[in-house]
Amino acid sequence: MLLLYNHFMKKGSPQSAKHLTERFQDPLGAYMQTVTTAHEQHMGRFAPVDEVYQGFYATFTPQSKDGMSYLGGVEGIIGNELELKLFDEGLGFVARDGRRVALLSEHTATRLMALMEQNWVIHIVLAYTSYSAEERSFTGGFACMCYSSELEEEAKSALEVFIRNIVERIASATRPGLTLTQEQFVRVIESKGAWFLTRDEPWPQLPEGSVYYRRRKTLSDRLVGVALKGNKGCLVLSWIVLAVLAGALVLAIWFFFFR
Repeated sequence: MLLLYNHFMKKGSPQSAKHLTERFQDPLGAYMQTVTTAHEQHMGRFAPVDEVYQGFYATFTPQSKDGMSYLGGVEGIIGNELELKLFDEGLGFVARDGRRVALLSEHTATRLMALMEQNWVIHIVLAYTSYSAEERSFTGGFACMCYSSELEEEAKSALEVFIRNIVERIASATRPGLTLTQEQFVRVIESKGAWFLTRDEPWPQLPEGSVYYRRRKTLSDRLVGVALKGNKGCLVLSWIVLAVLAGALVLAIWFFFFR
């Protein structure tokens, strides 16, 4: 190896070294440039994600008994869609029967109003509820996922499937990331929404004295949710299921402790 090194250095030193560098690095550099260009061209077929999609978490605190009863009652089900309404005092949420649940903060309202003015499709679901014993009040956290209505139908359909999958993850007591990189956005579209494995985010640190009240959708919640949509049969079924579960629990206690 030493003899070969001395041979090449004597042959032309700097010029020979430059020739060797060009000979062994140029093909690799050209290959890498080709791959990079092809990748960029593929990404360029899709709209910039920041211009057509947004996802974020935010919170709200009800200002009335109606809002408190909504979050603390059967309607405050994790994963349920929240309906926006513009009041004289600002943008807020309403229940199915039209009761005002809460007003949004100025920052969140401004952000959503800008998207509404651009005619974006907006999905907002309840992500968690917390309760403060000291203040005797509920706070709600929600997930917002929205996209431009000017997207192609294929992209809209893929995002709808993606959002439904994310909502299911939220209903299972996880906190999936809602923002997408350009590569993740392309993956969502190309998989027709089947890809939804964004990284989970940490749960927010609650103020002292507050505890999480709800973070998942239970079986009874699912039955009640269907019933609230107008299916009376499911409401009856939900009570039957709860009665059966309660009966099974009583029977198990009797069998193991009092028999």
